[in-house]
Amino acid sequence: MRRAPALLAALLLLAPAARPLAAGSTEVRLKLPLRPKLAVTGRERISLAPFLVASKLSERKEPQRVKDLDLDAEFRRYLGKQIGRRTKMNVVTMPSDVKLPSTELKALGEATEFWRELGSRVGAEVLLSGIIDFRVEDKSGYKTEEYTSRLDGRTYYRQVFVESTGFSFEATILAFDGRTGVKLYQETFKDQKEKSRRAADEMVGLFENLFSLESQLLGLFVVREREANRYVFD
Repeated sequence: MRRAPALLAALLLLAPAARPLAAGSTEVRLKLPLRPKLAVTGRERISLAPFLVASKLSERKEPQRVKDLDLDAEFRRYLGKQIGRRTKMNVVTMPSDVKLPSTELKALGEATEFWRELGSRVGAEVLLSGIIDFRVEDKSGYKTEEYTSRLDGRTYYRQVFVESTGFSFEATILAFDGRTGVKLYQETFKDQKEKSRRAADEMVGLFENLFSLESQLLGLFVVREREANRYVFD
């Protein structure tokens, strides 16, 4: 009981704002730390192995500009830069001749010997791989919009034909222990964007998807903050 006033004072200092709810209680908004999803110290040597590209494993038709995009290289380059800038982990270069042992995600996650040998070869304690997918879909149709008549000032509704392009990105990340080859973690990340066709650009759409997922991806390795309401009772 003697520690209650000190605890209350500490919570109030951490909270940017507080408001009384009723006699004897106060609502405070705190920033709570979220632990990394991977059990890492944050100073490991990490390397990004090739990722499977979903469109290359199917007969799905893609626009030519998307076909020409090296999605695996772009994603690994982007994620490697973010890990290098935003964490204290040491990003180890992956040799260009590395070939994945399977084109199936389940088998990839179970290839313990392959990941152990690769970790030993590159000197990495953590290895990342998985499967990624990027879709570009042109959409068109009618939508209802309001407009105000200049004649009588009244609001009416009309059907307008619109064209847009949708961008969707999905990545399933597999993390492996580079010393034992054991799979440590698996998670899927998704994002969707839509733009008017006149402003549509495949590379811009891809990196807008990646920017939206950046915090979630880095949450694998670093501590994040989440705001939440808590109650302090006198």
